[in-house]
Amino acid sequence: MSRIYLCFLVCCVLSLAVLRFFGQTDPQEQKPYKALDIYLLIGGSNMAGRAEIPEDDRGVIERCFLLNEKKQWEPATSPLNRYSSIAKGDDLTKMGPGLGFARAMTEHDKSASIGLVVNAGSDLKIDDWWGKSNAYRGIRGRSKAAQANGNIKGVIWLHGDETPEDPAAYAETLRNIISNLRVDLGELNLPIIIGQLPGKAELNAQLAKLTESLHASAVAGIDGLTVSEAQLDAKSQLLLGKRFADQMIKVQAGIPSDAPKPPADMKFIDPHVHAMSVTPLGLRAVAKWMEDRNIERCIVSPLDHKGSRPKTEEERETMLANFRPYKGRIDRMCLIEPGEFRTVDEAVIFLKREIADGAVAMGEHYGKELMFDDPKNLLIYEACEKAGLPVMFHIDQGKNMVEPGMERVDNVLKKFPNCKVVAHAYWWRQLANGSCDRQLQEHPNFYADMSGDVVINQLNRNRKYAREFIIRNQDKLLWATDVGWWSFGDSEKQMNNHYTFFEGLDLPDEVRRKIYRENSIKVYGLKKEDSPKPAADH
Repeated sequence: MSRIYLCFLVCCVLSLAVLRFFGQTDPQEQKPYKALDIYLLIGGSNMAGRAEIPEDDRGVIERCFLLNEKKQWEPATSPLNRYSSIAKGDDLTKMGPGLGFARAMTEHDKSASIGLVVNAGSDLKIDDWWGKSNAYRGIRGRSKAAQANGNIKGVIWLHGDETPEDPAAYAETLRNIISNLRVDLGELNLPIIIGQLPGKAELNAQLAKLTESLHASAVAGIDGLTVSEAQLDAKSQLLLGKRFADQMIKVQAGIPSDAPKPPADMKFIDPHVHAMSVTPLGLRAVAKWMEDRNIERCIVSPLDHKGSRPKTEEERETMLANFRPYKGRIDRMCLIEPGEFRTVDEAVIFLKREIADGAVAMGEHYGKELMFDDPKNLLIYEACEKAGLPVMFHIDQGKNMVEPGMERVDNVLKKFPNCKVVAHAYWWRQLANGSCDRQLQEHPNFYADMSGDVVINQLNRNRKYAREFIIRNQDKLLWATDVGWWSFGDSEKQMNNHYTFFEGLDLPDEVRRKIYRENSIKVYGLKKEDSPKPAADH
């Protein structure tokens, strides 16, 4: 090897070593060194920012990381919105309040590293964030990916220059969006700071009113900020970011450090569980789940699904044999599909046979592509009333359909007053307009189970109202989970959304006993003398 070549090789190695020693590596390759405090920055054009970024504000933000388009973390630098899934053009290149917010949060806690998930874009109305919209799916998906590296500690929301026709309706839609996000991320106390908008006095008043009834929330004000064509300049964006941080710190300090825990003074009865009851191991999975979740007794509801509902007489006998070792511990419902029987009398014969073999109710009644009071559904209710079986129904946009006010549900309850009926699913979506409260109060034969994320979503919108609603309807509500073979192992979300939420409402002990146990015993006729015993594996 020539001396010149050897010298060249040595110089190359030394150069690489010097670069690595002084940290001159690609910022994209740097990784957060510990769990992050994660914040979501979402909204419209003002969150994306229209302000030019001063040269002094383009450097790396100390102890701050940004989730990029690959859902990986990189050292955070402005513009912070450049990886938004809904941004375009200027939305990717200008300054929003994120920089001021990040600086203030890291200054507040010098031991913390924070992660920012920024998803803002212009030309979006509030409805563009609602439901299964691209904007909502974008922030939800990116946020769930971010949770792998830390805990989501809060959200700051700042919309664009929209002037809604109905500011009160805007605020209620925002309440729904926040509630969805809290439930989907499994953080029911997730702090939310809402930014006011320049020149929108009526809307800002509604946003302030919203935070009065929405727990763990506050408003970041805009007094004294400089606005040009409804957009904030760089200095104002930095100041607004600081205000967001100040409010976030206050809200976080007000959240109890001790999270509610599942009740230790009683065991649950869960009247809404799904299992592969036709398979030998289907109920064994239920029994194991019950042991892990402090469930004394449950009711399994079949779905029109292979393995869940028997399709032949042989499968039916197998299912009944699977239930026998769990007598007094795992009960069952039976199922009739609309159109399955031509007459009420035929359906009654089927139901009486099911009752003789241990069925305690009929459900989960789907009514696919039918209005709630369709004649095919009415046949089922009439048969159940004659047989003496409660009905547990499901409502959504394609099953047992109703209009606002749910008059069709009233029609059925009035027509069959001696049939106990238990509501589930999207019935709860009309909690805010008073229909749920009214129906529970007006109809003696009507009840509702509190299973599924939609229930926690609705009750978590306004916890003061939720507590009053539950106490007022304490004899009509049944705690339940709606878990099944697909979710028995999803412990963290179940614990947050069902086992601890109601404990956090500080309900009277009498109310807790009713909703956790006694109402299920009453509605489904579970004999109290059936003393639950551990079932042997089979």
